[in-house]
Amino acid sequence: MSPTSGSFLALLVLIFFLHHFVETRPRTRLLLLATLGLGFHALAGWTPLLVVLALATINHFAARHAGKTFWLRFTVVAHLAALVFYKYAEFALGTAADALGLVGLNVAAPRFAFIVPLGLSFFTFQSVAYAVDVARKNLEPARNFLEYLAFIAFFPAIQAGPISRGAQLLPQLRSFNPIDAETGGRALFLIAWGCLKKIAIADYLAINFTQRVFDFPERFSSIEVLAAVYGYAAQIYCDFSGYTDIALGAALLLGIRLPENFRRPYRATDLADFWRRWHISLSNWLRDYVFFSIAGKRLRNVNRLYLATVATMLIGGFWHGATWNFIIWGAWHGFGLLGLRLLERRKLDLFARFPLPDAFRIFCTFNFVCAGWIFFGTETLAAAFSVFRQLLSFTGDTTNLPWPVVAFIAVPILGQFLPDTIFQRLQTAFTRLPAPAQALALALLACGLYRIASSDVVPFLYSRF
Repeated sequence: MSPTSGSFLALLVLIFFLHHFVETRPRTRLLLLATLGLGFHALAGWTPLLVVLALATINHFAARHAGKTFWLRFTVVAHLAALVFYKYAEFALGTAADALGLVGLNVAAPRFAFIVPLGLSFFTFQSVAYAVDVARKNLEPARNFLEYLAFIAFFPAIQAGPISRGAQLLPQLRSFNPIDAETGGRALFLIAWGCLKKIAIADYLAINFTQRVFDFPERFSSIEVLAAVYGYAAQIYCDFSGYTDIALGAALLLGIRLPENFRRPYRATDLADFWRRWHISLSNWLRDYVFFSIAGKRLRNVNRLYLATVATMLIGGFWHGATWNFIIWGAWHGFGLLGLRLLERRKLDLFARFPLPDAFRIFCTFNFVCAGWIFFGTETLAAAFSVFRQLLSFTGDTTNLPWPVVAFIAVPILGQFLPDTIFQRLQTAFTRLPAPAQALALALLACGLYRIASSDVVPFLYSRF
């Protein structure tokens, strides 16, 4: 069920009123939230639901016995095994078959036809973080299994995050803070803002331009391909941050605040700054549970620091999917960050010794990120290299680049350089409107999005992870 669909938004209204009736009864409220989360998992099928329940049971039991290292290892291995089986087994077997083919042994790689549990990658990372935090005594475990289910299957973030930590979400599940009119207005504004990003910009670009170019780059000039690369940068930002806005708004309607996940990433002045702004919950997870595990908390060993930098981004790339494109995308960012660290460590940072305008640093960082998006947005390495080849053809035709496409590429990218106060003013202006005026504004937006929306269903990019 897409978060931008009419059925989801109608269900959200029903959930809001149901939650309102039970919000003062903690156990009933937890039961409602846990049932909703499991219900969304059940939409994928009964087998995925049973997998989620089994993993949740293991993790809850392991957290209750967090003092015993065996149980921590057991739950981490169980979650990673499920992730590997569902997402990486076919890739690994296919790669092995390809390797055998190189030495003359033709072996057909098996194909699996199972349904992957909804948001499995996000579920796994959230579960592992919970178990590790409890084991490190940074978090008190959930008081009971119902509370844990409400936490691990919190429905607004079930498909694509953000990845919530136990310390962030569990206290809010235990004690409800009633929402006022202003908070409700903010929630509605975020949901509407997310739908606008997704339907009006991300879907429009995907259907009308970027996907066509990435599928058949040889049919377009280098300028059109470059526009498609920038278009994909705009598309993936509006798609993913749009989902996050809807998730934050839906949670806020229930009196729960989810963590920030985006902070104007294309304003980053270097690659490290980009990862402090893009998919913040994943960046923080990788930093806390992968990077520091390899590099050590005190970062004294330089070689381990460099290894941790590259390994963390490789894991981050592979987390997105079992293809060589994602691995190379992770390596692209890993070695980019490594280069940045080498310059800083050896005091050869040109930006420090010879200060350059922020605009130039932003331009370089943005284009580095966009080059990586080529691997992220194409299905195969051959397709990615075709895009690069066409970029280097230096042809200048713009026949296939209409002005609406240019506008929809420019607005979300250049809009990130507007003053931070503009978004807050828009949000404040909406929340101060009388309820009938808010309803009218939302109805007009819904009508406009309905007219814009394509008949083709464009799923959220990160829902497949």
